[in-house]
Amino acid sequence: MIVCTKGGGKILKLTKLTIRNFKGIKELSLDIENISVIIGPNNCSKSTVLEALCKFSSSDSKLDKNLYHRHDTSSPIAFHATFTDLTEEEISLHGIKASIHKPTGKFIVRSIYTYGEKVERTSKLSGSEEHDLGEAGWDGRMGGGAGGSHFLNAFPEVIYIPAVKNASDDIKDSSPYMKTLSALYRDVIKGLDEYKDAQQKTELLQQKINSHDNEKIEFFEEEVQGFLKEVTSTKIKFNIDVKPLDEILSTSLKPNFDYNGLETLLNHQGNGVQRTFMLSILKGFKLYMKKYQSEEKGTNRPLIIAIEEPELYLHPHLARVFKDTLYSLADEGFFQVLATSHSPNFIDLAKPHRTLARLSLDEEKNVIVSQVNSDIYGLPVHEKEKFQALLRFNPYVNEIFFANNIILVEGDTEVIALKLIGEKLVSNKDLESEVYHRTSVINCAGKGTMYVVLNVLNNFGVNYTCIHDYDITEFNKKNEKKTIGSLKKVLTLNHKIEKLCLLKGNQKFVFQYTFEEEMPPDYEKGSSKSFAAYEYLQEKQLEEMPDRLLNIVKSSYGIKLEQELDHSNATVLSYYSWDILDEAKKEWNPPADDEYIISVWKEINEQNLTM
Repeated sequence: MIVCTKGGGKILKLTKLTIRNFKGIKELSLDIENISVIIGPNNCSKSTVLEALCKFSSSDSKLDKNLYHRHDTSSPIAFHATFTDLTEEEISLHGIKASIHKPTGKFIVRSIYTYGEKVERTSKLSGSEEHDLGEAGWDGRMGGGAGGSHFLNAFPEVIYIPAVKNASDDIKDSSPYMKTLSALYRDVIKGLDEYKDAQQKTELLQQKINSHDNEKIEFFEEEVQGFLKEVTSTKIKFNIDVKPLDEILSTSLKPNFDYNGLETLLNHQGNGVQRTFMLSILKGFKLYMKKYQSEEKGTNRPLIIAIEEPELYLHPHLARVFKDTLYSLADEGFFQVLATSHSPNFIDLAKPHRTLARLSLDEEKNVIVSQVNSDIYGLPVHEKEKFQALLRFNPYVNEIFFANNIILVEGDTEVIALKLIGEKLVSNKDLESEVYHRTSVINCAGKGTMYVVLNVLNNFGVNYTCIHDYDITEFNKKNEKKTIGSLKKVLTLNHKIEKLCLLKGNQKFVFQYTFEEEMPPDYEKGSSKSFAAYEYLQEKQLEEMPDRLLNIVKSSYGIKLEQELDHSNATVLSYYSWDILDEAKKEWNPPADDEYIISVWKEINEQNLTM
């Protein structure tokens, strides 16, 4: 763990971070929340975001050439941040009071590192909230000269926990939490009779030592005095100054782990225990400061925990505990968390104040971002609740944010079918193994949730293939004739799914009735539909598979067919005809696009075009 900043302050919240020309990042803006998780493939600058935040909060006046994007020093490295939720006390602090953005009351700051020159730190006082490189509005100097060093007093303390680090290196006296523990131990030691007795004896010992007549020490003192006599007549005498309390604590505090009477040190623990221990230290420190020193100015300085891959080294159960603890501490206001992760299980958008950012590289190898927060692009409340429930109770759904290829299906039965047939296609050399393993088949728990997921993926910028039951049947599960009203609902849902797929050019395939109806007469449904599908399909060779099912699976994995499938609503719906359905078709009108399509991505594109 690396403590990246020094100084005091109180509580404010980082809400936006912009990085320019730093290491692998040419330009990147991120919305920041209580919990911000950054995902993406290897070598796409996830850790660079954490390092940038550390540099932003540091006192460095210049940056090394190697830190400039592609070593190009013709453009400056620039960091911008927006802070909100400032209290009156924070606003009155030196370094912020005269630096607030007047139109919004926010604290908008930047640090610009022109190569070879000292950093210029300024705040924005007027104009837009944009993180720009111009001069207009950037008039807040924040004290401390051109370098705006007082800005560091206001910036949260950033604690960087890399993926590979020995936590014992961090248990040093210089860290604020260990200083606090040392101070508490000082109080304990001062109150001990044994310490008072030792202090008296130490003072006597010190007097005897300093009243020595050691010839060699006296010679050394005389030589020093002789050299200084031209500038001062003061006599020089070296005295021992023994401070027993400091000496007792000078070796630093060391946590001991007691396993049934056997004590071991922190560096003897596993990496998972070490990382969890550091988190518990931070929690304990914040609680201590809140309970015992909240009245002292500057003691509640905000923390930002910048942690790489928090799931590392932990048993799955402990990884969940660690995640829940980290999230709860952030929600309770102990600190903000900015984490990189490769684990779908670490994502949780089911509560407010979370954001997920996926980094990737465009064709020119520049880092780009897709982002979603707990608002889920402004989905209606009931749809957002559907999506959040899906994420909460089926963590595998989070793979939609990680996978290169995604196939969305309605239930577990289809998941099993896609995976089993996919394995057979790989064995038969029809499908590349890498494509199969990089494809996630996701259970959307029905069409009612599926179209909500499509809205999310469209805005997040993820490509997918969608497979669903068409559900145009004459009878329902109770063997009752479907009404016009129920059929119109099916038509509406099928329309929404198709329209959302077409919106970003994604594939859509349908089972003409349901998955089970696609199977041949010898297929037995059984009490468990998914297990029945597994038993049936695992025994079949590819040539024995139902043609329609096999072609849907092949197309979903990107295998080209001699004749491409046409599963458009206009085509598939023409296969069905009976009196009630025909009447439903006549009465049905498609819903307006703005009733169900969320197009945040369009708004962002339009903003980028006008910039």
